[in-house]
Amino acid sequence: MNYEERYADALVQWNPFAIQSTGLVQGGTVLKIDTYNLVCVPYQFSMKRAVLAGYFSKDEIAFFQRFKGNIAALALSFQRPDQREPLKIFCRCQVAAIGAMKERDTVALIVLDWKPIPRDLAELLGEHLWLLERLKLEFETFKNKRIALSPASARSLGFNNYAVMSVEGVQTKLALFALAANYLEFLVPMRATDLSLGLEATFSLYFLSYRFTVRGTIESAERLPTGVQRVKAAIGYSPELVHILEGYFNARA
Repeated sequence: MNYEERYADALVQWNPFAIQSTGLVQGGTVLKIDTYNLVCVPYQFSMKRAVLAGYFSKDEIAFFQRFKGNIAALALSFQRPDQREPLKIFCRCQVAAIGAMKERDTVALIVLDWKPIPRDLAELLGEHLWLLERLKLEFETFKNKRIALSPASARSLGFNNYAVMSVEGVQTKLALFALAANYLEFLVPMRATDLSLGLEATFSLYFLSYRFTVRGTIESAERLPTGVQRVKAAIGYSPELVHILEGYFNARA
């Protein structure tokens, strides 16, 4: 598969899922501009360019802006599960822009154009983008496939029995008792205010493999005789959750 052509305009956002998927070694990214070695973190990559982030003073940002158009060297490290030693990739690139991130004066974004993108890096990015593409299809397959959370199923999923809902800045610990790719079912403590239908919320879920957040809306909520609320919330696509469900269903096949 020619990843450079297939994903020519796709972007890789360096969130925790992308870092784990590719094996990116955090703290192992160094950009050499002229005689300066800058420790940065990957922010956004494509097959054509990279955006890095780094902490610099206003004066340092202004200083490094003079190197716009210069050739630079970027060193990246990846540790894949099937490799004993980290894969080190050295990239020749051109500095396209350096500037402060909006509303964060001490965080600089450095834009680099590949000259060209190294084959190993294109393969890593392409494999991750292909995984996301596949998981999006799996999301449609796993919709409404309800999993009741028992000690056995929670263990198979790697669920840490910890979930939090955030509504308008107020966080509430949940007792999650069932889930699917597109919804969550849980109990809310009786001290919590009544949840109205259509209310938007953010859910943080803790698994052994991933800790992630997903946005959703309240579909149903009722007070039980005990005073707790039984709630069902629709959630959007989460690659982390679909990846977990894929492993769960494959193990049971």
